[in-house]
Amino acid sequence: MAPASAEAQRGAELFLSEGCGGCHAVRGTQAEGQVGPDLTHLASRVSLAAGILPMTEDALRDWVRDPAEFKPGVEMPGYDHLSDEELSAMAAYLGGLE
Repeated sequence: MAPASAEAQRGAELFLSEGCGGCHAVRGTQAEGQVGPDLTHLASRVSLAAGILPMTEDALRDWVRDPAEFKPGVEMPGYDHLSDEELSAMAAYLGGLE
């Protein structure tokens, strides 16, 4: 499914350019990673990070920024080098993966 907004499209581009697809798969895209969870239907879940956070765009943005803040020892790196606008775009993209 194509991103529903220009912001989500930017998030999809960031997802790929930041290397997220190297670990995570999103079926129907170039993201074919097999190390992390398959995110194809991420937004249909009620929580993320193994139930630690609710499935909201705010939580997605915070998780992407610094996953270790919520789940110490997590293998996913933080993306705190992204701007708030970029993190919001990534969350919009991820929040649309139903």
